[in-house]
Amino acid sequence: MRVSVRMGVGIYIILAVSAFVLALGWKYFALPASSPHLFGIHFYQHVVGDLDGRSCPAYPVCSVYARQAQAAHGWLVGSWLMMDRLIHESDDLQHGTWIVFEGEKRLYDPLSRNDFWLKKE
Repeated sequence: MRVSVRMGVGIYIILAVSAFVLALGWKYFALPASSPHLFGIHFYQHVVGDLDGRSCPAYPVCSVYARQAQAAHGWLVGSWLMMDRLIHESDDLQHGTWIVFEGEKRLYDPLSRNDFWLKKE
């Protein structure tokens, strides 16, 4: 009996802390109703990203890149480009072009560097 009570209290504490954290970030979360496919990216940028800190070494940061890719090429191809960037990022860290943006050294990896082959001439 004691084990289940302790587990229940632990789960309650985790849920309470999670709700508190989401409540803090939710006030900055305003997603237009016309773009439900951007919910995950928007949620990451305005709720999770604020808590997680900067983890993307590239410019533009990964979530902005994902939004640009989906806006330019649609949800399916944009998501594929986002996954491709996350996969090839480790190789670019060794061989990519570095810039200084707002005082920080960043890997320069714009969408135009990765979607040139998708554009019709």
